Amino acid sequence: MNALILYVVFVIIGGLLSVAIGLLVEIKTSSTASLIVFLAPFFVNFFASWIAVILVMDGSIKHAQSRQAQLDIERAGRRRLAEHGGYVE
Repeated sequence: MNALILYVVFVIIGGLLSVAIGLLVEIKTSSTASLIVFLAPFFVNFFASWIAVILVMDGSIKHAQSRQAQLDIERAGRRRLAEHGGYVE
């Protein structure tokens, strides 16, 4: 639950930064250029916010995909099943 709240906070902050950058570009150039400049960081924001949440919660990106951790859990489960003859309490 904490990760979801943190993600929403990061997305809101990134969205506000995207709007601010878009407004600055609109003042200096045109609204068409502003839209392009706004949309690029706006969509990148969703991915960057997720990576930021992983870094804040875990301290590293190595568990971002969690593939190796899942494989280790499955191997340990199979080993335990084999030790107990297919029955685990």
